[in-house]
Amino acid sequence: MGADRKNNIPTPTRVEVLRLGHRPDRDKRITTHVALVSRAFGASGIHVDTKDPKLERTIDRVNGQFGGDFTIETGTSPRSVMNNFGGTIVHLTMYGEEVDNVIRDIPGGEDLLIIVGSEKVPREVFDLAHFNVSVSNQPHSEVSALAIFLDRYFDGRQLYMDFPGGEINILPDGRGKTVKQGDDIVTVRKRKGLFERRWGEVPDPDECLEILASAGCSSIVIKHSRAVYDLGMDMVHRSLEVAGPSVHGMDIARLSAGLLLHDLGRSRTHSIRHTVIGAQLAEGIGLHPDIVAMIRNHVGGGLPAAEAVELGLPDMDLIPLTWEEKLVSHADTLVGNLRRRSLGKAVERLEEKGAEKGVDRILALHAELEGHLSIDIDPLVDG
Repeated sequence: MGADRKNNIPTPTRVEVLRLGHRPDRDKRITTHVALVSRAFGASGIHVDTKDPKLERTIDRVNGQFGGDFTIETGTSPRSVMNNFGGTIVHLTMYGEEVDNVIRDIPGGEDLLIIVGSEKVPREVFDLAHFNVSVSNQPHSEVSALAIFLDRYFDGRQLYMDFPGGEINILPDGRGKTVKQGDDIVTVRKRKGLFERRWGEVPDPDECLEILASAGCSSIVIKHSRAVYDLGMDMVHRSLEVAGPSVHGMDIARLSAGLLLHDLGRSRTHSIRHTVIGAQLAEGIGLHPDIVAMIRNHVGGGLPAAEAVELGLPDMDLIPLTWEEKLVSHADTLVGNLRRRSLGKAVERLEEKGAEKGVDRILALHAELEGHLSIDIDPLVDG
């Protein structure tokens, strides 16, 4: 992994795609779709084995219109790309190991090269790849295989990536078309940078939203952060109604900041490393140590050092200890992307992700918070 030299912050793992067997006269649409899926689902660039200037222009045009810095190189030597690649190589093929069995074995913190072929792939590709992966052993498109693999690899977080610099930005809207022009995006980007302003140790909610925007968090991340804040504060307010202020004994100002800033690191990466990166960012701008801890320790009810290392995180316990940390962690667990979800659905989601070790922790945390706050949390979330 690389680093931001100015702030010594690790950058996200780079994922690249190598497309084999491209035939410009016959495969122009399918290879274009491979490139578009690569770009939209989290890859940083694509190598194509046959020279195709028209394909390059198409992808450059998409970058200009929709933003981002996705790269494309055609006419490359597959052997050279594979031999010179310094990370993990994954070859998608219907004859490989099942994708869900492989995903957990791919090393964290290493760059990733994903190879997708057409009808016939040279034997040497199978030999050079660290993993030959099957996304179903039934006939289907390499486009679908790539999309499913990237979704598994990024755990769905690639859907909320930010693509700065485009002419337009399409915003989520369930009933129409909401499009922002580039000028609106540029205005946001021209706000004072995260490290160009003095922030107080405990910023108020409005300042927290400014911090998220200044750091470069996407609108989806900010909306998610608001939802987590709303649920966390609802839990506190319900406790105040039932038991009074003497029960929970929390610092509400710090808690508010922790709820809003827990995903600050998603301005840099949507991998699980967003926790430690967010904590580094918070330390870098001088936030209170308690808020830094809330950001660092909020994932999955906490991670013991051994599990943290398995996930490519520092060799340290990342477990919420204070009541503020515990509430931030659990509020995040009970909010999906934008909506609240029941404890049962949160458990199902963890089990689907293969994170069974975290289930007992969030169940215990749920009961612990209910006891401390003297409330029933379930009515505050959707069923």
